[in-house]
Amino acid sequence: MKTSFLTLLLLLSSFAAVAQQASNPDSTDNKFFVGVGLSNTSYPIMGELKHESFSAIKPFVIVNFGYRLNKRTAIQIGLGYGANEINGYTTAVSNGKYGNFHKYQRIRGVVTPLTLKWTPFNPYKRLQLYANASLAPVFGHMKTRATETYDEDITVLYDEKFYTFDLVATAGLTLNYRLNKRIDLYADGILFYKNFFFEPRSSSIYEGKSVGAGLNYNLNLRREK
Repeated sequence: MKTSFLTLLLLLSSFAAVAQQASNPDSTDNKFFVGVGLSNTSYPIMGELKHESFSAIKPFVIVNFGYRLNKRTAIQIGLGYGANEINGYTTAVSNGKYGNFHKYQRIRGVVTPLTLKWTPFNPYKRLQLYANASLAPVFGHMKTRATETYDEDITVLYDEKFYTFDLVATAGLTLNYRLNKRIDLYADGILFYKNFFFEPRSSSIYEGKSVGAGLNYNLNLRREK
């Protein structure tokens, strides 16, 4: 886990170093933008081992606020909300007796991904390919309850509410298309996914590739070349 975290930090540091070493851009290249994106990336909200199953949210809509550091590099912070619910019954067996096991779990969470995008190519092309890397804190809340019932005798295994925190890193590629001076359209492909907490439990559940798409609106005009 530490190795992956250091690798991501080095990746972000190298992107920032490239941005600082680049020649000073024109004022028209330094600009703020706002955007909205759609994504199917999962973000975990985990309980303890006794809760037996672990869930994730998919904040399909994420709003972004960003700033172009220079003509090749942009940084943005996003905000998304998601919720999920489990409510089911299974058969329970104890001392040869059959009963019902009921589990209810509701999770809610807010994710705030901090994303850096950088391209080595000609920044004035209408169609542009970027590398992206992000760190996404996940602030969650879980309500969970489980009971076993044998001959109308109900045993409460747990009934809890608590807050959670997870940290997810992703990296991939972004294809950006400049529709006009104000609007950019983009498509994201996430190729690397790392959950820094509960890795033994979550690696086979939450890691994987995902895709997204959206648009950004430039708050001041960019000089055309």
